[in-house]
Amino acid sequence: MQFFRSEFIYTPSYFGGWLNWFYGFLISFLLIVSFAYFFLFQKETKIHLPLWMYLVFWGLFPFTMTTLSFVFLPIIFSVLIYFFVSHRQLSFNYIATNTILAFFVYDISMAIIGPLTMGLYGLISPQTVNFFNNYGNGPVKLVELLVAYLVLKRINPLLHRYTKTVIPQIPIGAWFFNLFLLGEIVFRTIFHNYLNPLIYVFSILLYSALALLFIKVTTKYYHWKNMATNEQTELQNLRTYTSHIESMYDDLRRFRHDYKNILLSLGDAIKTGSIEEVRDIFDRVVQPTNLQLDNRTAVLSHLTNIEDLEIKSIVYSKVITAINEHLDVTVEVAEPFKIPDKVEITDAIRIISILFDNAIAAAKDSPDKQINFSLFTKANAHYIVVRNSTKEATVNLRLLNGTFRGSLHNRHSLGLRNLRIILAAYPFIQHNCQSINHTVTQEIIIH
Repeated sequence: MQFFRSEFIYTPSYFGGWLNWFYGFLISFLLIVSFAYFFLFQKETKIHLPLWMYLVFWGLFPFTMTTLSFVFLPIIFSVLIYFFVSHRQLSFNYIATNTILAFFVYDISMAIIGPLTMGLYGLISPQTVNFFNNYGNGPVKLVELLVAYLVLKRINPLLHRYTKTVIPQIPIGAWFFNLFLLGEIVFRTIFHNYLNPLIYVFSILLYSALALLFIKVTTKYYHWKNMATNEQTELQNLRTYTSHIESMYDDLRRFRHDYKNILLSLGDAIKTGSIEEVRDIFDRVVQPTNLQLDNRTAVLSHLTNIEDLEIKSIVYSKVITAINEHLDVTVEVAEPFKIPDKVEITDAIRIISILFDNAIAAAKDSPDKQINFSLFTKANAHYIVVRNSTKEATVNLRLLNGTFRGSLHNRHSLGLRNLRIILAAYPFIQHNCQSINHTVTQEIIIH
């Protein structure tokens, strides 16, 4: 088996004439097959691919189609999509995994539908099997595309969960699985002409079943692991939230117990006409108590409009963390706010956590040390806005869009990459970034 073809055999003479070459090569192979791979990728990721990607594929595909070098095509196109289509705004692991999965699904469809169709037609009309093999290839490729699309549509929710939960947590393990998927190309290239058609089809079915089983098992495992972690975090946040309310209640109870004595002291000072004594009591007792109560109630008073308990807990936890870092935090939720049902609550928690963590990290190094968090609804869209002060007058927004060079810590870079993976599953979510006057604003708009 040659790794690269020593000569280009897809010529008119190879197909027996220009007409057969035009139909069998240009139409059946180049147009339909290349469209199938990219069509499935676009349906899987919602990433639009430009025309030049097809032209590059048409240039490489004929030289690799029946050789082991075909295994490099998904990697080549992953690199092209990463640099020139997504502009590094999405994780390369996310793009490569989805590209390989799209190739894998269509290859499995071709490996099963093609041999079965040819075998059944040979049983029905053995005299015309050669004619069907030459001119039925185009319709068969379309049927294979239809089957691959229906399969992908059925398993796409599972694939989305896999790319969101498994890839960020075990990228090396995900790449071992990608190599397993690419191994199907090697298996098909080497054995499709040597195995009995039924054995070959059975082998491909077993290969695809193992791949699906791995995706389901790892996705379910890490999904429940994340759920357990989120529940523990949420429980801790609720405990902190409850503890803070109890502490406030104790303060209010003590204040209620003492305020009569304060009023009596003020009354006696007023009766004697001692303005200095009134001022002393006010400055020493009344004003500090008032400020203390305002600081403690400011956060909670704005959280009452957050209807999702999970979101309320994580926002409270992050705000308290920022306050403990001696940051000036303001929270604005003027009206009742609820995360739309079409966004998973765990994803909303991760989005807010990532934005808040990076805002805290940046604000700590800034002179103003300010963070503003707001939730609101406008024109049927839900807004999540995190604004923080920065050390620099303006921040290179490419740092927030996948380049991650210079000022961002590796942990924060990973968080923002994970944010891109989460948002990739929600094409109706818009992410805007702005940096001006020592301030960075990140805006999540759920349309």
